[in-house]
Amino acid sequence: MLIDTRRALPGSWFEAEVCVIGSGPAGAAVAAELADRGLRVVVLEGGGPGLGRTARDTYRGVTGRGAHDPVDAVRQKRLGGTSLVWGGRCAPLDDVDFADRDWMPGTAWPIAHDELRRWYAVAQRHLDAGACEYSAAASGFPATPAGVSSEALRWDDLWRWSPPTSFAPRVEAMAEAGRIRLFLHATVARLERDPVSGAVTEAVVVPRPGLDVRVRAKHFVIAAGGLESTRLLLASDGYGGTGMGAGIGDEYGQVGRHYMTHPVGEVGRLRLTRAGRELGLGYLPTDDGVYARRMLTLSGRAQADQRLGNLKAALWFADPKDPDHGDALLSTFALTYWGMGRLRAGFKTAGTHAEYTRTTGIGQHVRNVVSDPRRVARFARGWARPRITGERRVPSFMPLDSEHCRLRFDAEQTPDPANRVTLDRDRDALGQHRLRVDYKVSAGDRESIATSLTLIGKEMERAGLAHVDLSDVERVHDMDMTDGTHQMGLLRMSESPRTGVVGPDCRVHGTPNVHVASSAVFPSAGSVGPTLALVALACRTADLIAREG
Repeated sequence: MLIDTRRALPGSWFEAEVCVIGSGPAGAAVAAELADRGLRVVVLEGGGPGLGRTARDTYRGVTGRGAHDPVDAVRQKRLGGTSLVWGGRCAPLDDVDFADRDWMPGTAWPIAHDELRRWYAVAQRHLDAGACEYSAAASGFPATPAGVSSEALRWDDLWRWSPPTSFAPRVEAMAEAGRIRLFLHATVARLERDPVSGAVTEAVVVPRPGLDVRVRAKHFVIAAGGLESTRLLLASDGYGGTGMGAGIGDEYGQVGRHYMTHPVGEVGRLRLTRAGRELGLGYLPTDDGVYARRMLTLSGRAQADQRLGNLKAALWFADPKDPDHGDALLSTFALTYWGMGRLRAGFKTAGTHAEYTRTTGIGQHVRNVVSDPRRVARFARGWARPRITGERRVPSFMPLDSEHCRLRFDAEQTPDPANRVTLDRDRDALGQHRLRVDYKVSAGDRESIATSLTLIGKEMERAGLAHVDLSDVERVHDMDMTDGTHQMGLLRMSESPRTGVVGPDCRVHGTPNVHVASSAVFPSAGSVGPTLALVALACRTADLIAREG
């Protein structure tokens, strides 16, 4: 059953065994797992099939200390959530991400990696990322050329790509089949609690100004993304979201603290040797037909010896913004993102892509494109075909055949309680407090990134994979690292409410029937996209709820 909540009568209320808030990857996975076990599930989605004006306004926020992408640009309030603009990149966390590292305090998880690892294969099925196999050697990638080795640098680990999967049609299909009840335009303003037990009794839904709808359930799962899940707990203060009391899970002021993302960027100039080309460092299909590519990462021992955070690097194309490269394809890319940035069109105009608004030499870029239309046409045909046929497609623009490449990195960020999300005084179209984000990447994390990249470059050179020039690595200290697409740490997992928001079972401390299914519970960020791990945690949460009944 699919319901437009805006048409509900004032004072309406609905009931279910489980109320899931959010219809993105985590919410959709929880709902499917619980429906398969025969539980009565309601899914509340704040948006509709498209991105409406009210939905966009409720996701606008305020940037405080530091710098952060506009929070309405890094998430989507609509059916399927941010999966509609997800790139599809999947990888498990590393063992080191769960460890107690004395040089990175506060990053240890209260569960072992094995507890999460057993749910990866289940999550993999929801994400349509093929086999749960993340070794290049076991996935049909080219063997490492003879004589190439390194003890400090790893290149066997893979990213795998979902098509990518949009969860909008999946959730809608479950509703049409009667497996769940799906409420659209159902923004949850707050959760109401029983004053004695602390259990949540109902979700207060505000589909439009002046209309409240109530949803009662035995269990509640907050799966609304890191930032929105945080807003909901802060707003559930028992005073109608006025900020007069502590929100759910916030007895010790932990909700919204330790905000982490993944600092990203590109540096260096690399020319691959013959061995580097033979290794296969671009996109390649695995044995089961899924696109994947190798990660370049320092071993756990090397990280510990140098006291570094985790970091993943990969080959990236030469900088397209400078038209002196003379490459028609790179100029096409630069012009495309320059235009999107000027029009503020598209999800990827935030983060590192925002730099394309500073592209210069537009006329020369146009001449580059015109000088080699065949190169552009060949790429366009290859890019368009899978979008027409439905086949898996190359995940992104990635020409590595120009004179040189760069290293792109995704880095771990140290949890810092001063990196914080709070409720601002300003209110949105539904009367809710907007989010205020105070966020920056520390000098220590930037130094760790620069050191890691330098070591990776040296090891690639020593192993004979590339000729490497990292003379520009110091740019890391000044880069704009404001990408907020990966939202972690805000509702961190901990044994005690004094140091976090949810327990090892992702249940909110002090609130026995509320679980969080989000990367916001990650105590450490790791250096891979969080989607696989957060869906694995969501499936684990569904299993725990189903066992409790």
